[in-house]
Amino acid sequence: MNTKEKIFEVALDLFSKKGYDSVSLREIADNVGIKKSSIYSHYPSKEAILMDIFEYLTNLIEYDELLNSEDLNLTANNDMLLENPELFYHNGSEAIKMMFSQERNLKIWRLIFIQMHHNEAIKEFFQNEILVKPLVFWKEFFTILKEKGIIRQDSNPELLAKEYYSFPIYLLLEITAKYDDIPKSSLEDFFNQTEEHAKFLLDSVKVKQ
Repeated sequence: MNTKEKIFEVALDLFSKKGYDSVSLREIADNVGIKKSSIYSHYPSKEAILMDIFEYLTNLIEYDELLNSEDLNLTANNDMLLENPELFYHNGSEAIKMMFSQERNLKIWRLIFIQMHHNEAIKEFFQNEILVKPLVFWKEFFTILKEKGIIRQDSNPELLAKEYYSFPIYLLLEITAKYDDIPKSSLEDFFNQTEEHAKFLLDSVKVKQ
């Protein structure tokens, strides 16, 4: 890693363990093995490091791209969605599983959960990127299923989206609060439970053939 990458990794590690507000630039510099003044060659402030962390995560979970991806296209090639919505969900779940396989990404989630009520920038990121954008995606998911007669006409796509998405968020909050270093077995259990919940929810609103 170059110096900027080291600053990023060290800052993220410290932020996720101690909280953003409890970490100083001097502490970051000491752990990187550089002088505090050297950080300014790469980041103008501690907040700039935080924004870089957010940009990294945003690029990983960019729902605008997800909407148009080859495997998860809601608006064009949606044969899989209509024929097997469970498989559609599974493909998305596998993509998220790949993201969570990197320890760096789990640290970012932990940072968000422990700091979102103490830092306005983190709170805003959580609301926009973690709550609002995914719900737009899943509302469209259920709207298409309703329009095509896959789920009952009395179904509410917005409420279903919230139910669909809130369960994995709860599980993620649970395991990031429980573990500093999340074991792989817990991640596997997380994804198994989310898929079971997704299947249960779909079964409850599907039109019976």
